[in-house]
Amino acid sequence: MSWLLLALQVILSAVLLVAATEKTLRSEEFFAALRLSHLPAGSIAPIGIAVPALELTLALALLLAPARWLPLAFVAAALILGAFTAWMGWVRASRLRVRCACFGPGGGQIGLRTIGRNLLLLALALGGLVLAGQTRTQLPGPSLVMAVTVTSLGVCLALLLALRAAWPHLILSFELYQTRQAAVIDGE
Repeated sequence: MSWLLLALQVILSAVLLVAATEKTLRSEEFFAALRLSHLPAGSIAPIGIAVPALELTLALALLLAPARWLPLAFVAAALILGAFTAWMGWVRASRLRVRCACFGPGGGQIGLRTIGRNLLLLALALGGLVLAGQTRTQLPGPSLVMAVTVTSLGVCLALLLALRAAWPHLILSFELYQTRQAAVIDGE
C-alpha cells in the first residue's frame, strides 16, 4: 500500500505543478475564464493569483511534507479540487461557455469531460488521504536534499512547459528567418 500512496503523491503533485505552471504562463487565459464565469469583479485578481500559488504549494507539500502532515496535504488538495469541481459544475449548470484554462489552452470548454477529470483527481486525493492515515510513504522525510531535488525537478518541468508555449514563436529554420526579416523590412 505504501507504493500506491507514493504513486498518488507523485501523480497529484505533478498535476498540480503543471496546472500552476500553465496558469502562470497563460495567466490572461485563466483570468478570462474567471471573468467569463461571472465571478465578482473584485475576486478575480485575488483568485487568479492565489490559485496557482496554492497549487504550487500543494504540489511541493505532497512530496515534502513530514509523514504526520501528509494527510493535511491530501485534505488541502481534496478541498481545492472540490472547489474547482464545484466551480466547473456551476459554470456548466449556468450554461456559460467558458474554457477550462486548467492546463493552458488545451483545456477546452468546461463540460462533462473536464468535470469528470476533476472528479477523478478528487477521488485520488481522497484515496491518498485514506492511505496516508493507514500507511507510511516511501518518500524519505523532508530534508534539504529532497527539497532541492523536488524544486529542481519542478523548475525543469516549468521550463519545459514554457518552451512548449514559446515553440511556435521560435525561429526554426533559416527560410522562416528570412521570411520574417523580409516582413520586417517591408513594414518599415
